Amino acid sequence: MFQDQNECIKNSVNGNEYFFNRNGELFCYIMEFYRTGKLLFPTMFLWNEDQGSRITYQHFEEELDYFQINKSKLFSSLASQIAKNSIDRYISSLEQSIISNYISFNNKISLSISDRNRSGNSVCDYKAYDILTNMKEKIEKHLVETFSELKLKWECQQKYDNISHCSFFEINISISSPIEKLSESESVQSRITFIQDPINKSEEKIILNIGGKKYETFQSTLTAQPETLLGTMFQDRNKSMRHPINGNEYFFDRSSEAFYYIMEFYRTGKITFPYESGKVIYKQLEEEFNYFQIPFNKSAVICSSALETIRNNINTLILTFEKLIIYCCNNFRNNIRIEIGCNGENRIVPSNNRRYDEENLRKYCLPKFKNRYMYHTLNNMQTHIRDHLVKKFSDLEINWRFSLYNSQIHISISLSFGNIYKNFK
Repeated sequence: MFQDQNECIKNSVNGNEYFFNRNGELFCYIMEFYRTGKLLFPTMFLWNEDQGSRITYQHFEEELDYFQINKSKLFSSLASQIAKNSIDRYISSLEQSIISNYISFNNKISLSISDRNRSGNSVCDYKAYDILTNMKEKIEKHLVETFSELKLKWECQQKYDNISHCSFFEINISISSPIEKLSESESVQSRITFIQDPINKSEEKIILNIGGKKYETFQSTLTAQPETLLGTMFQDRNKSMRHPINGNEYFFDRSSEAFYYIMEFYRTGKITFPYESGKVIYKQLEEEFNYFQIPFNKSAVICSSALETIRNNINTLILTFEKLIIYCCNNFRNNIRIEIGCNGENRIVPSNNRRYDEENLRKYCLPKFKNRYMYHTLNNMQTHIRDHLVKKFSDLEINWRFSLYNSQIHISISLSFGNIYKNFK
């Protein structure tokens, strides 16, 4: 259709816009085929057809037929690609588990993967068991390299359980504690250069149209990274080589979801990976970083991003406790007790003579503790948090008591207003 000789058969609805009355949800997979030459298909559609899924395998075939994509050449590679995607997803799940445990200050991870479904995890154990049977050495090599900054060690043994008559893999993973890294003054991210001139308010904006989604930024934001694709492209000396599609808008036929992390790099100078995003996986991000010629050490980036998350969690906890203390000062409350469970549940322990203000405390102060990493952060960093609060509010003579009982943290904070009464003028 878009060959030059077929110009006369195209019917646009608005300039260079063309309308197809087809399934918009499935067209993203058609578009990825044109971008990458690979035919991808979400396997969940295969199993949801009986439940009345809006998109099925048959729908996918119909779209391929409509757009005249030769299935005979692609469907064998589609099946292979789905198998490869399953391996990628399993490895990615291991990576996510390692990062999640690191952020939770847990440096020992134990997994048991059997050849039968003992844990109610559907077909996950079967699939993981087969992958480990054939690839455990490759997976070990990948994880050791990926988490070299965390000094990862991997032990994987295949065993047989005589009681349940099943074979299983016993996996033990150890990583360094984040407390070791937190004490370092220099962040891993500081190895990445980021020099940006002050933005001139009269500077013209650049619009980057990535797969149909538009990102706005300044030229100086991009040129601050001169060794990258966009940093080189938008140097003044290369102006004649740029070809905008509309004024100062430039189109790149790449993944708009993944480009969010590319843009964050240009804005902040930091490379971040999405720990819990289902839309973008690590391997896809690596491909995008390579395309935009952004050099990065995956192990260093993962370690630095995880540490940044831990620091943010610590700062969030400190700020929450500061608000609690300030609230106590505002209401002349000289004692507050909090219980925080490992499942994120928390409560203010009622005080007989202060019940009237506890609803406000629950409403405004407690939500910050609900992050699932906060329990582990507080359990491991309570001394640091305590020392910060005692120093910052030295005139209140803060007394901090911490205890752990049945996976529940108990904190009691008491403060004195004696110095305030004494020195008030």
